[in-house]
Amino acid sequence: MKTIIGVFAVIILLAGFNTEKAKDLETKVGVVEKLGGKIPLNAIFIESNGKEVRLGDLITKPTVIDLAYYKCNGICTPIMTEVADVVNRVDLVPGKDYSLITVSFNPDELPKDAASKKVQIMNLLKSNVPNSAWKFLTGDSASISELTKAVGFNYDFKNGVYIHTGMLVFVSKEGKICRYIIPGDADSGIGAGDLRILPMSFKIAIVEASKNEAIPVINNESEYCFDGKHPKDESMVYDWFKISGAGILVMVAALFIFIVLKPKKKIEGKA
Repeated sequence: MKTIIGVFAVIILLAGFNTEKAKDLETKVGVVEKLGGKIPLNAIFIESNGKEVRLGDLITKPTVIDLAYYKCNGICTPIMTEVADVVNRVDLVPGKDYSLITVSFNPDELPKDAASKKVQIMNLLKSNVPNSAWKFLTGDSASISELTKAVGFNYDFKNGVYIHTGMLVFVSKEGKICRYIIPGDADSGIGAGDLRILPMSFKIAIVEASKNEAIPVINNESEYCFDGKHPKDESMVYDWFKISGAGILVMVAALFIFIVLKPKKKIEGKA
């Protein structure tokens, strides 16, 4: 009986540990939609050419905002690459029908980092896309915090690395938050963990932003980038916490059944 009680105590402790860890990560990392809200148009950032710019001066038409950082070894560049591919496939004209802005949320990055990434990504676009259609920005911690809070982009910084998710925010020319697309959504229609973006979803989001309409996404379960690695790596803490509790419960349940059903040794009586 004592053994059984001990087993259940272990179950409760381990399950509680994993649940609290998962909840703690979710509160610090992820996306909280702020549909209908406004981005900080007066926030000051620096373009890849070193020019200081007011965010609102760049948003004169529906705009796609990508929050990333240029030296990220995880999902940031793959998402930018995917956006470039979608831009090439959608029949809207970047620079005319809409604009794109990538903003680094790492305050230590410099315009030269933005310039290097811009060259890499712009080389993936069709030759008729103007260089001014996609801006790559850096900024100080105050401006970054103002923007990330306004759009509900939560991330954490531990042991020298950023824990974050990927997100595209579609805003109207007035700066109104109209739509989110989160690559890797479980309900994206492509498959959880896949960072592809559906061209039709991208186009619809731009059209909605042009109408100043705020439309919610269905699912907020997104991919996380931890320790500078791709979400599918073993360093994906969020996924581990989600499955580890269940795995431990299964193993302990099996142990419990084994203990209960294990044949008892007969005690031989004295002659």
